[in-house]
Amino acid sequence: MSYELDTQQARKADQRGAFINDTGKYVGKIIRAEEIIANSGTKGIDFSFKTDGGQQARFALYTEKGDGSRISIGHAFVMALMTCLKVRSISPSQMRVKKWDTAAGAEVDASAPCFADLMNKDIGVLLEAEEYAKNNGETGKRMVLAGVFQAGTELTASEVLDKKTAPEQLPKMVSMLRDRPLKAARPPARSSAPQPRSGGASFDDMDDDIPF
Repeated sequence: MSYELDTQQARKADQRGAFINDTGKYVGKIIRAEEIIANSGTKGIDFSFKTDGGQQARFALYTEKGDGSRISIGHAFVMALMTCLKVRSISPSQMRVKKWDTAAGAEVDASAPCFADLMNKDIGVLLEAEEYAKNNGETGKRMVLAGVFQAGTELTASEVLDKKTAPEQLPKMVSMLRDRPLKAARPPARSSAPQPRSGGASFDDMDDDIPF
């Protein structure tokens, strides 16, 4: 058979299976949002994100300590995701998803408790590349969530809640993105992180103002 050059398909060959390694703005879908509980009792959600071009990244958000107290930044990001996806509540259920298996050294199909309402919907994320010390003494790199926005409108969570129609915050948040080197890692609290709109009010307190 004969072939005609398809440049778009040629580009996809470079991206297939590639991992996101660069700080930046990305649009895609969450393909796994798995409930996790650490040995300490800390709870959270482990995410696998895939761009429209096929690149992938994994990141985790921890939302509650073992004693039941809230971890503010992780919880705020989950609330931002729910807002941008226009989801009022989420609960985990067993699903078949692809996840990394250390023993196999590859992704495998497995059953895991996942939040289906966060998955397979268009979403925009801001990711920062963070260096970390591996157990063997080497320096590794992982991606850290630094912002969330609606893929179609580029509105942030606060703008969705305020019923804005034109995005204003995202360019500012993008300009603040930075790599996080091992020896100069910034503290976890960030001025660009999604925060409750007033006086520490919880997401539930704003129920009457939610525009969806």
